[in-house]
Parts: sequence; structure tokens; C-alpha cells
Amino acid sequence: MSTSLQPVAPAQNEAVLYAQEGAVATITFHRPERYNAANDDLVAGFKWALSKAANDDTVRAVILTGAGRGFCAGADMQTLGAKVNPENVCDYIIINYGPIIEQMTTMPKPIIGAINGSAAGVGCAFALACDLRIMGANSSIRYAFINIGLGPDGGAGWLLARQVGYSRALEIAIEGEKIPASRCLELGLTNKVVSDEELLTTTQAWAAKLAARPTKAIGVTKADLHYASTHSLQETITYEAQQQKTVFGKPDMIEGVTAFMQGRTPEFKGK
Repeated sequence: MSTSLQPVAPAQNEAVLYAQEGAVATITFHRPERYNAANDDLVAGFKWALSKAANDDTVRAVILTGAGRGFCAGADMQTLGAKVNPENVCDYIIINYGPIIEQMTTMPKPIIGAINGSAAGVGCAFALACDLRIMGANSSIRYAFINIGLGPDGGAGWLLARQVGYSRALEIAIEGEKIPASRCLELGLTNKVVSDEELLTTTQAWAAKLAARPTKAIGVTKADLHYASTHSLQETITYEAQQQKTVFGKPDMIEGVTAFMQGRTPEFKGK
């Protein structure tokens, strides 16, 4: 597979780039001159890239990152103000951001966010909707909505509260201050912090490691944990049992059990 970044379809949309190396797809926000602020092109390209990764069986792990010095600065206010008003803001958010967060959280493959620079506004939602995150030492997360008189959107509030709990989430959201990577690690908002220079290579190595795991079982595990966050223990036990049926007896399970019995490392195929 070529590792060169390519604009997503349609050809004239270069706001999001897509590349694949081995079993790992990399989605890159590509509006560096605007710190990858989300406009219509970026939203459309992101939806396309997520669908491409989800529907390609050769892709077994996904990396999400930003070009240049920022991950995503939130909604592009230069273009947003011209088309969003009190009458259509609700529909705009639901139609544009809702499908993206749903695609990310339901994709049966792990998504690792390589958070470079700042993730702000709806960029926080994009970052926290990743299953795992690595942040550069000089990167940060900022719930900046409050600073322009708004509340969180795009699921950013739900995702934050789920990570850190209500009181801490409220503090972060209403203070609107930059949270540096080191503090994000303490709060559980990121899994790892590495130097800015090592961010992409470290993320690529982790993604390649996960891509070699049993992909369908990772998808089941991801679904189980999302379900558990909003359901009772007994409901979750039933759901997990139903999900287990989808992987039980499949090639990767057979390989895993066989390798265990033979005392060797399994070679999973994602099937």
C-alpha cells in the first residue's frame, strides 16, 4: 500500500487526507493555515474518510491527527457565522457533527488520536471520541465554548463527563482554560504523553500493534464498553453474551485457542 497522503473524494476536497500503510489507516485534518478548524469541507472529508476506513477489511486500526501545529481548533468561526443562526444552529450541529461522533464510537476498529497542538471546541469532541489518545508534550485540550458564550456541542460534554466525571467535567467546561498534556494524563484524558517529535511514530507503532490483534474481538470489546456506560450490569451481561456469539468459533478465536494450546504467539488475521 502507498503511504503517500491523498485528498479524499471528491478530488477538490483537500481538507482531510487519507493514507494507509499495512493495516493502519491515517486520517489527517489538513487545514494547517486555520489550525484545522472545522468547515464544511473538513466535515465532509472526515465523514468520507471514516466510512472508507470502516468499510475496508484491510484496515484494522485507524490514526487521527492534524497537519501543522494544531489538531483541530474547533468550528471555523469565519465561515460558521455566515451560515449558522439561532433558527438553524440545532440542525447544523446534529447533521454535521452527530454522524461523525457516531461513526467514531461505533466503528468496530480502534481509533487512536495523535493529538498535536491544540484540540479546542468541537475538536475536543473529535479527540475524546477516539478510543485511545497520545498527546505531544506541548499539546493541549481546551473546552473553549464557554469563552464565546456557548455550551459544548458535538457530544463534547458527554464525552468529557464520561472520562472525568460530572464535577471535574463541569469545572473544565465552564472555566474554558487550556489543559496541558501533562494535566490531561493526570485526569485520564489521554493514555500517553510523548515528545512532540515522537508523537506520530509512537502512535503508528501502537496502531500497528493493535492492528495485529483480533480485530473483530476489539470491535466487540469496544461495543461492550460503550453499552456498559449507559446500561445496568444485568443488561450488560446479556449484551456481552449476545456479542460473544458474533466472534465465537470465528477464525481468530480458533487461532487464539490453538496458539494458546500449542504455546506459541497467535497470528490473527482480523477475521
